[in-house]
Amino acid sequence: MSLLNTLFQKFSPNEKKMFLGGILVLVLALIALVYLIIKEDGTFVSIPGGSYTEGIIGQPINVNPILSKNQADGEISSLIYLPLYNLLQTWSVSPDGKTYTLELKDGLKWSDGEDLTSDDVIFTINTAEDYNSHSPFYGSWQGVSAERVSKIQIKLTLLNPNEFFIGNLKNLPVIPEHIYGSIPIENFSLSEYKLQPVGSGPYEFKDFSKRKDGFITSYHLIPNPYFSGDKPYIPDFYFRFFESTSDVYKALELHEINGYDSMWPIGFDTSSLKSYLTEKISMPDYYAVFFNQNTNPVLKDPNIREALSLGIDRSAIISQILGNEGSEVKSPVIGEDNSSSTYDPTSASALISQYKSKNKNSQITVTISVPDVDFLKKTADMIKNDWQSIGIDTVNVQVVDMNDPINSPLKTRDYDVLLFGNFLQNEEDLFPFWHSSQKMYPGLNLAGYQNQKADNLMEQIRGTSDETTRQTMLSALGSIIKNDNPAAFLFSLPYFYIHSNELRGFDLSNLKSPRDLFNNVEKWSIAEVRVIK
Repeated sequence: MSLLNTLFQKFSPNEKKMFLGGILVLVLALIALVYLIIKEDGTFVSIPGGSYTEGIIGQPINVNPILSKNQADGEISSLIYLPLYNLLQTWSVSPDGKTYTLELKDGLKWSDGEDLTSDDVIFTINTAEDYNSHSPFYGSWQGVSAERVSKIQIKLTLLNPNEFFIGNLKNLPVIPEHIYGSIPIENFSLSEYKLQPVGSGPYEFKDFSKRKDGFITSYHLIPNPYFSGDKPYIPDFYFRFFESTSDVYKALELHEINGYDSMWPIGFDTSSLKSYLTEKISMPDYYAVFFNQNTNPVLKDPNIREALSLGIDRSAIISQILGNEGSEVKSPVIGEDNSSSTYDPTSASALISQYKSKNKNSQITVTISVPDVDFLKKTADMIKNDWQSIGIDTVNVQVVDMNDPINSPLKTRDYDVLLFGNFLQNEEDLFPFWHSSQKMYPGLNLAGYQNQKADNLMEQIRGTSDETTRQTMLSALGSIIKNDNPAAFLFSLPYFYIHSNELRGFDLSNLKSPRDLFNNVEKWSIAEVRVIK
């Protein structure tokens, strides 16, 4: 260094300028070379950091996925609890398809450090099967016997083979026995754990904030140190709660939230949200008006049910209310050809006239029960006008509270016609929604439908391993149900997810239902660096 300094001192002023200029050019060239190498051979790598805020319309009420049907509860739960399948090291099924042997991963723990064992799995299944739990999993776990083999082994015995039973394992969140085991089911929603849960998922509860009126404004999660998988990249995951879609839109505009998902039409134009992406994902769902023949005698007449179905202008509903986001549905079989319209008001009017002639021009009155959801209420109003135009004398629209624990129409079955949606766990398995054993709550056969041929086919489909045979049976089943007109099938809607451009790791390929949104959340990231490959 001293020699270089001595030489530099001997340079003339011009030589010094040239030397320093050469050094500067060399440094800039090296910087440019490094930049080109990184640009050509570099790749972005996720790193821990930042926070993510998900927006939800509504409130968390009971963050216990075995009991709650609330959207906010469900989304929070999917980050805090793992489904049974994700806890398994191995599983096997007996040759007759009736016995499943499960083995849990070794060393599983709850977020409070307690061991997660087969006792927790059995407790969860027994809770789901208990009628008093009113669990959304009640129907899919009926008749399943759970037996403890060891601390990590469980044997499940089914009454009949079920080719779709693996879906039950993938969807059942496991809850801790050491938390809930000593609490009566009726009191689960009264305990402090309803908002401060203990789980086994990638995140654990940290805290929540609420207004003076009790409205919970935000809910904060942090990585679960005992999670059996990879640690999430995002250290702080928040949920913010809103009262309307307009509030959500404002929050997106102000970049106060990073994501928002909806099973319904979004309700605002997303094209102005330049720093967000809108994902539209097809779902195995359909909306229909279900005819309850037990409450309104006129609905027992098959011609009346056919007329009511023919009298609905589905294309008008899709264009005027759904913004052309939906597609017409003709039967409960997802994917069936729905290219031609089922709207035929002339034939519908003729059927109504025939009925009135036979019954001495008796007045026909029908009441449509509909959840307090904007697009469904608008749909009900359009159907009302359609039905009145074909000769139905009086059509009433009644808005109902689907979450009322006592008077919910899902529980009481007290309705003439119910406008509602069915979300299928498996597209081939119509058993939970149309088998006669599911007519009463908490079953999901909302039309009270009963047809022995249909029942037999649903049972055979569950017991058939050959895909081609199942599809043939499914097609026949769809025809039987459609011809009986237990419901007027309306439309299917995609699932929407709006998220910030900076989100990495979001995987659409495994998103088969809204509950799958956060399936790989531990791979989500918003912080990254570029490194040489």
